[in-house]
Amino acid sequence: MSALGKAASPMTTTDVRLFAYRQGALRVRLTEQPGTDDSAPSTAILPPAGARSPLGRPLPSGTHHLLDRARYPRPLTRDAVSALPPEDVLGHLLVAAVGLQRREPSHQFNDHRSVASVRSKFPVHVFVLAPEGSFSYLDLYRHALVDLPHTAVTPGDAAGLLPAPGDLTVLLAARFTDLPQPYGRLRCALSLLELGINLRALHVAAHLLGVPVRLRSDGTVTSAAGRLLAGSGPGTWSPPLVLTLEGVGPLPSSRLLPGPAGAAEAQDGPAQYEAEAALLAQQSGHASVLEAVEVTAPLASLTCATAEPVRGVPSLPDLPAPDAVAARPSWAQTLWNRSAGRSPATVMGFSARPTVLGGEVLADMLAWFGEPAPEPLLAEVGRKVRISVALQRLAGLPTGRYGVVEGRIESEQPDPGLMQSLQDAFSYPLGPDVDCGLRHANAMWVFSADLDGILQEFGPAGWSLLQLWCGWATHGLAIAAAAHGLFARPARSVDELWLQRTMDLPRETLPVFTVICGRSRFAEPMLDLRI
Repeated sequence: MSALGKAASPMTTTDVRLFAYRQGALRVRLTEQPGTDDSAPSTAILPPAGARSPLGRPLPSGTHHLLDRARYPRPLTRDAVSALPPEDVLGHLLVAAVGLQRREPSHQFNDHRSVASVRSKFPVHVFVLAPEGSFSYLDLYRHALVDLPHTAVTPGDAAGLLPAPGDLTVLLAARFTDLPQPYGRLRCALSLLELGINLRALHVAAHLLGVPVRLRSDGTVTSAAGRLLAGSGPGTWSPPLVLTLEGVGPLPSSRLLPGPAGAAEAQDGPAQYEAEAALLAQQSGHASVLEAVEVTAPLASLTCATAEPVRGVPSLPDLPAPDAVAARPSWAQTLWNRSAGRSPATVMGFSARPTVLGGEVLADMLAWFGEPAPEPLLAEVGRKVRISVALQRLAGLPTGRYGVVEGRIESEQPDPGLMQSLQDAFSYPLGPDVDCGLRHANAMWVFSADLDGILQEFGPAGWSLLQLWCGWATHGLAIAAAAHGLFARPARSVDELWLQRTMDLPRETLPVFTVICGRSRFAEPMLDLRI
């Protein structure tokens, strides 16, 4: 079932407000703290039923070698892009955005991609629509755009969805059942956050390859995209984000993909998906999923002017030679470095070690906040977000609490014990089987907002837009951290009311999301999954 196909009374602003507080600041008081049963199954590895065809378009190999030729934050040169076969440009772009990176032997949650995800579940899926109407699904484990032969754009939807010749339409949508049931209401918030992360990742990759990308906020188009997703098979999806990649070139011809093929598999998929398909059917009716559908539905009705393409990557000053080459990694290394933190086997959480970082690290992180989100309403919501940071051993500044004002930080309160206090209130405290490196981290960024004010100004879609923006900003922080060999750990594992007091936020302003940045204490050889 698509989120756009559910027949129900639309949620009012009051309904969304109640949901926002129940999944946020009040969940501890209401004893609705989500569980973290890591053995709980999910549909995360399940491709849509229609996307198990033996036919498709293999992705090109060597994307990481290509990205080795560009140093963060500069894009590839025009000569490097023009030397690519035109039909390979999209494949390199998608792999750079969300492709597989590595498997970590001691990590409990593999595999790792260019983007962060809760327990490596990756609920956001990517679909591609070509001008002639062919529709395909990005399957990273098959390293291909797999045909959806039984899913077609209806004549009534074609005018809005089909791209112009030379362009391609990309749909990003989160499937709520990919996050395990114990997450409860957080299935909705975390799926939207990851949708924002993937939106930023696609813009970053498009920038590296010189491809303009536009986010289309048109209720008619979004509804048409939802109907197209519904045709891919059973599943409960968020309203899709519809993007146009301009001048990205033609798709390669569809052909038989490597691996077993047969009519039965083309229609129903391999037998190993039977358990996941049954789980999908069962979980699609779960209360948390149905509620997520209702809460996110207002996104599908938003319509505003088509925005001009925005930069996914900020302009950063060149470092003085001879430091530039040593200090700026390649984009391949930057994406490889992207991590939410590590810990030894059998130990949950994340480790960190004390390290002193210079001003260039802070400058990079602040610059990534400066790039506006790619849609007028989304960007406007972002301007309503208050960004605070608790930092230590960073840019020579005293340990304490700071606010971000017009791209710079301003001291709010020195506090030598702040990071330890934040760790003491984290949801998984330090113990024999749990590591929490927050006390050694260099920064804990806090995104907070006046939820009532945002809902009053932007209506029922305001809360969902807020989650999308936090995801957009989070991926920027993750890239900036990775460029300096740091982890960036997205986290909702805090008591919002306690954090509000600790960060001395105004009474009407509540934390929405946090990102913890620092240097990992644990490292090991890793399996390279890049092709």
